[in-house]
Amino acid sequence: MLRRSIVAFVFLLVLPAVLAQTAAKPADYPANQKKKTVGDCTVSGRVVTAAEGTPLSSARVALIEANQRKHPLVYATTTDKEGHFAIKQVEAGRYEFVAAHIGYLEQRYQARTADEQGAILTLAAGQVVDDAMFRLLRACVITGRVTDDTGEPMEGVNISVLHKPSEEEQEKEGPRVKKLEMTMVSSGQTDDRGEYRVFGLKPGEYFVKAADNNEVSYSEAVEQMDAEARVKQELGSETAPVYYPGALQPDQAQVITLTAGEEVQADFAMQKVRLVEVAGKVVAPDGGPGNRAFVQLRQANMNDWVGELGTTTDGSGEFSIKGVAPGTYYLSAFLRDKDKFHSTRQKIEVGESKIDSIVLVMGGGAIIHGRMRTASGAPLPESRISVTLQAVGQEQATEYSYAQVNKDGAFEVANVADGSFTVATNSLESGWFVRSIHVGSEDIFQDGLQEIGRASCRER
Repeated sequence: MLRRSIVAFVFLLVLPAVLAQTAAKPADYPANQKKKTVGDCTVSGRVVTAAEGTPLSSARVALIEANQRKHPLVYATTTDKEGHFAIKQVEAGRYEFVAAHIGYLEQRYQARTADEQGAILTLAAGQVVDDAMFRLLRACVITGRVTDDTGEPMEGVNISVLHKPSEEEQEKEGPRVKKLEMTMVSSGQTDDRGEYRVFGLKPGEYFVKAADNNEVSYSEAVEQMDAEARVKQELGSETAPVYYPGALQPDQAQVITLTAGEEVQADFAMQKVRLVEVAGKVVAPDGGPGNRAFVQLRQANMNDWVGELGTTTDGSGEFSIKGVAPGTYYLSAFLRDKDKFHSTRQKIEVGESKIDSIVLVMGGGAIIHGRMRTASGAPLPESRISVTLQAVGQEQATEYSYAQVNKDGAFEVANVADGSFTVATNSLESGWFVRSIHVGSEDIFQDGLQEIGRASCRER
């Protein structure tokens, strides 16, 4: 039997990032916006189209200080009629170098394709770079019209453009995308004519999904929704999500293949089907009602936040999600209790009958106590640092837990489900990075946190 109350201790060691090979004290890094200093470097070049080599005027070109998450130095300009640009008085340093233009895919310095990260441009004092060349590829577009079973246009239908990662892409991106059938890469919504337009797409193979649902974010549900959203949530939808050209299941959908600059039309005719209600209650970690918890219903094997359904619980911890089509789903609940964040989920099968007896119980997962410290023993950077555990493995890519780090470096991640996780920090000040992460004597910086809840996560 799995031990779900194991307590693990995680130690994270953070260091200031060093551009040169000399140490810098935390105080040397400004906490607020940097003042742009006048340098003596110049970077110039040209932006043209990838297909014909035609000059692109009014393209935006920028140098963005590398490895600075907050308030990096930015030097930017636009191209002239011949596609030429020049950025002057640039301070020496390391920069991300990027060019963009409306209707084209953004390109980074020396990147051969739109998917590549490109190279960092390193400038020494007084250096002049005068041969930078960007060849921008025209972006793809998917347009279409959505109508109901009477031929009338449908307004406010959510459109998801989904991509199924290839084996090569899965290997490149790592374990977070493995085993996911489809991942949303872009989205849109129909207007009052029932028309939509999703632009800025890279060449490749896509699936398109139309859903007349009331997608609600965590912040909207917890804070405030407008009247129209509340009415739509209460009534639910009468039409099931449809995959182009009209399939109810993703494995029956038709692939849309896009080449550079291509515009394809994908129309939908939504049909009324029998949809059901999924209802139940959330129990808080103390055994009381999970008041104001956010409940989310997500289709299994799919990372499509536009297609998710969500609501909040009432004062008794009860919830109801209407307009759910038959299928396999993950039902998750999230609850913030002061400085702690609780979550739980379970897999459910939705058929043609209402489900009204689901109970989601918060708590019972592993508790991970940890501490973050600097290598020098100096105080931590003054920012709201948090630690996130992201689940890895089949159908787990959207499951996570997190906790805020206290001023003394201590943190506690509560209610962590069984499984393997990557560990990440958020909101570190510019110039700081994580050097090592340990559970006891085990270094998990490379392999992640394995087998939470099992005996291999030793109690300390």
